[in-house]
Amino acid sequence: MTERTDYIITPWEIEIHVQDLQPSNIDDIGTKRWLEFHKKLMLLNQQSVLEISTLREEAVKEWFISLKKMPVLIHEVIQINVWKEKLFPLLIEINDEPTNTFLLHSVFYHEVIACSLLENILFHSDTAEAVDDYALDLIDYAVTNVTNLLFKGKEESEDEFEDTNSCLAELLRKRKEIEFDISMKCVSILRYMAEFTDSLSLCALSRMLSTHDVPYLLTELIEKQPWKKLGEDGNKMVYNGKWETVNETDQDRMCRVEGQVWIGLREILLNPKCAPYYEITEFRMSKLVKLQKYLHETILDQISPLIELKRWLCQLSVMSQPPNAQKPIIVEMLPEVRSSILAKYHRKWKKIAKLQSKSLFNNDIEHIKSMAQVLSEAYDLDKLESIEPRRCFACKEIASNRCSKCKEAWYCGRECQVKDWTRHKDVCDKIIKNKEAYGIKD
Repeated sequence: MTERTDYIITPWEIEIHVQDLQPSNIDDIGTKRWLEFHKKLMLLNQQSVLEISTLREEAVKEWFISLKKMPVLIHEVIQINVWKEKLFPLLIEINDEPTNTFLLHSVFYHEVIACSLLENILFHSDTAEAVDDYALDLIDYAVTNVTNLLFKGKEESEDEFEDTNSCLAELLRKRKEIEFDISMKCVSILRYMAEFTDSLSLCALSRMLSTHDVPYLLTELIEKQPWKKLGEDGNKMVYNGKWETVNETDQDRMCRVEGQVWIGLREILLNPKCAPYYEITEFRMSKLVKLQKYLHETILDQISPLIELKRWLCQLSVMSQPPNAQKPIIVEMLPEVRSSILAKYHRKWKKIAKLQSKSLFNNDIEHIKSMAQVLSEAYDLDKLESIEPRRCFACKEIASNRCSKCKEAWYCGRECQVKDWTRHKDVCDKIIKNKEAYGIKD
């Protein structure tokens, strides 16, 4: 088994990388300079995950706060969101089918990395002030993603892309998975913002409660539970950063995302500071009182502070009419990041798409190799193993051995490797050919 490293990047590299971070330009996406920036975020995110998983001092978080770089992350997630909306459809229209998805996938993944860093850093209460005036932009971004999770694309079936093995279909499948993961991270972000209500500006508080009705969104999440599904074999699965099969002994255990939703609801509804900004109308009351049936003993045993929320909901359900709090008068501020990006590139989208086509849809092998080489350091398997233990491809137990050919498949022992070989053989050959074609060395 590979010996675990103490860090992904050294402490002095963390400081330098964070110090160098500046918001990127949307017309730079896909260039070598942008990939260098993308690589820095990848390494910082990997280091942040390592620090959290090993319970060590969180240097990445400290440098983002002390150097006031949180706005860079907020800018990046919103900018990629705009890119997906404005430029990606034009790129497909201009170029049709991509012959490889490496660079396009890197653009989608950029949003995941920045969002993951935001989620990790916002866990700490001292980050509320670091968000500063960008809280409005972050709230809008998180609410949009959670809203899409709940209400967008219900007509899409699970197998909508299964009829084709094209590069575009594979990219769209991956995009769907990525956007689901981002939405799950945004649930956590909303929970942390709910916990920061005492530190948020009145404008941010009003936007969460009056404009977006975050309690309603969280209530819908509890009712629809998008973090649960049935697997192909009919077993129950739950999302904890990835889909996992639920063991029989864990059937009643609350997953991390569900816990985040409940804590977020408690923080908002029981905080006296929120009351003036959240009028309990008849509609809101009808939604909130439905939560009582979900607060059964198994839930309360796992998060005991929810007993107070249940008591509050019981009191709400017996009221003859909703209580009306006197609304404070505030001067509303509007989020600026998205609007500034849209204004800056107004009527330039087709021009930018044509320029980005030269890089993102470039079929030259040497060009792809040079781009892949930029990110090679961020895909050091020996270092990535220190973040999360590998699981056996056959039995899903902790794995210590990997396929000597492709270096991608992991197994707990030879028995499982032999058992899985008939399935893995074709995939193994494809991985090796792709690595050779792009000059990627293990």
